[in-house]
Amino acid sequence: MFKLFTYSILFILGFLLIRNIDQLEILLFQKFPFFNLTSIFYTLRIAAGISLILLPLKLFSYVKSISFKVLLKIIFSISLFATPFVLSPPDSIEFKYKSTTEQQSSKLYSFLKNRKDIKTKNSLLCFLTAHCHFCQLAGKKIGVINKKLEVKNKIKIIINNDSIESKEFFTKIDLKSDFSFHKTSFDSLLEICGGSMPTIFLMKNDSIVNEYGSRSLNDTEIIKCLSEK
Repeated sequence: MFKLFTYSILFILGFLLIRNIDQLEILLFQKFPFFNLTSIFYTLRIAAGISLILLPLKLFSYVKSISFKVLLKIIFSISLFATPFVLSPPDSIEFKYKSTTEQQSSKLYSFLKNRKDIKTKNSLLCFLTAHCHFCQLAGKKIGVINKKLEVKNKIKIIINNDSIESKEFFTKIDLKSDFSFHKTSFDSLLEICGGSMPTIFLMKNDSIVNEYGSRSLNDTEIIKCLSEK
C-alpha cells in the first residue's frame, strides 16, 4: 500500500514536472553552472518519464494473465515514458533546429551587408521579439550563456521592438537593461527566421555554423565557438 501511495505521488509529480519543464530547465541552468542545456533537457524528461511509468507497472502487477500483464506493461511503459518528449520535444534530436534554407541565408546575408554595425565574426545572432513566449525562454538561456562568456560583445540581439519594450524584455531575461541591441522591422525578422521565432545563428568567420530554436540551444558549442579568437 505504501508503494502504491508513493508511486501515485510520483505520477502526479511527473505531470507537474512536464507542465513546468521549460521553467525548470532555465532554473537549473541558472543555478548550477556545471550543467549544460543538453544534459538538463534529457535528465528532466527521463525523470518525468520514469515517474509516470511506476504507478501503471505496479497496478498491472495485479493482473492475473501473465501474457496480458506483459503486453500492458510494454504498451504503457513506452507510451508514458515518451510523453514528456512528445509534449515538450526538442527542436531536433541533434540540437540543431533545422537546416538553414537558401532563402533564409540570402535574407540574412543581405541584412548583414546593410548593417555594418553588426560584427558577425565568431558571434551569436539572436533574432527575437519581446512578446514571444519562446523568445523569452531562449532569451533567459542566452542571458546565462552571456554571463559564462569570458569574451563579451559576442552576442548580438536583433529585435523589432522599441527601446522601452526591449529594455523590459532584457530585464525579464536577466540581461542588463543597457545591453546593446540592433533594431529591425518585424517583416525582416520573419523573413530571416523563416516564420519561426526565435531563430538564433551561431556564426564563425561570417559563416553559419548552426541554427537554433528555443529548445535546441547548445551552450557548450556556443561558448566554445565564441571563445575562439
